[in-house]
Amino acid sequence: MSGDGVGSQWVLVPVAQRRDGSWLDDTLAARSAEAGLTGRAPEAGRFPRQRVELFRGPAAEVDLEQAFRRRGWTDGLPVVAPTVGRVATLVEASGRRPAEQVGVLAPLGGVATVERVAANAVMAGCGTEQFPFVLAAVEAVCDPAFNLAGVQTTDENVTPLLVISAPAARRDAAELNSGFGVLGPGWRGNATIGRALRLVLQNLGGGWPGALSFAGAGQPGRYTLCVAEDDENCPWEPLRVGLGSGPDEAVVIAVRAESAVNVTGGLDEVVSVMASATSAFTALHGGSAALLLAPHTAAELAGQGLSRRDVAASLAERAVIAESVWRRFWVASAVKGGPPPGDVPVLVDPDRLLIVVAGGTVPIPQHVWFPGWGFPPAHVARAVPPRR
Repeated sequence: MSGDGVGSQWVLVPVAQRRDGSWLDDTLAARSAEAGLTGRAPEAGRFPRQRVELFRGPAAEVDLEQAFRRRGWTDGLPVVAPTVGRVATLVEASGRRPAEQVGVLAPLGGVATVERVAANAVMAGCGTEQFPFVLAAVEAVCDPAFNLAGVQTTDENVTPLLVISAPAARRDAAELNSGFGVLGPGWRGNATIGRALRLVLQNLGGGWPGALSFAGAGQPGRYTLCVAEDDENCPWEPLRVGLGSGPDEAVVIAVRAESAVNVTGGLDEVVSVMASATSAFTALHGGSAALLLAPHTAAELAGQGLSRRDVAASLAERAVIAESVWRRFWVASAVKGGPPPGDVPVLVDPDRLLIVVAGGTVPIPQHVWFPGWGFPPAHVARAVPPRR
């Protein structure tokens, strides 16, 4: 019985085990109790320790939704039931084995198999066209260069930003938006791919708020933060080509983002926002960051003979925190030996700035600055094979 119709529901358990077979939820239940967070997940750790669970009766879907929420397995929003049939459909479309390991997720070392990633992708609303992008995103954040342990446990409000570079046919099939309203709402691909990664980080990595994830305020991007590059209106080569992939291939690039800050204007305004809306902690490490650049502005800059890297170099050179301002910041006193003399650059290397051309095509310069976080500097890319 697939559990996709009316009545009883056979569902895949969407949480992870470690390599030794222990379940992450036992640790999370204990941590939640210690932190006084049982109200969020009053039934944490209470579930059958098996691959598949059965919810019986005509109210099975409602019971499942309530159980998942009370166990701490949702992001607070309703989820799609990860029935055996739905999960199997995604796994089959990926062309990979259900038990194949995609990665091991920090901080608790949960093993992310294709099947368990698929269960979380179903819960997020993904279909077969979105699932290959989810798998690539999970592989990217599991790369040690991404520092997932830091992202998952820091008290800073960082979240993964997923940048997708793919030809139009792949974007259209996956319902990915690269134009007006690229940050949402309204497109299934952007919404569900980013949300699936969040559920994976929570259910397979253990990033429960307040228990192991100590982001002071969190941010809306922690529900989903996924953008697609606009090939058709980008005057430069696609990001995937610059990364060594072919123009007909697709890649997901994972970036650590502290926030998303609107910028209206030209490069002068971008410089101003980079200097004022980047935290001192981020500037201290001079890590990676991203900028969503409006297509109209990108075309103007290219018309002046500037390459994508020329723009990045100009911004990196000009965006600084004045020494007089820096010395008043709390983080300056924490630097051993004191901060170096002079102004502090937001980015120490233009190659650490990922410029993504996307958004509305009207001649109004609307951009988004994504200040990076932490170390090591990283834009981690993974190829996205076509669905089978």
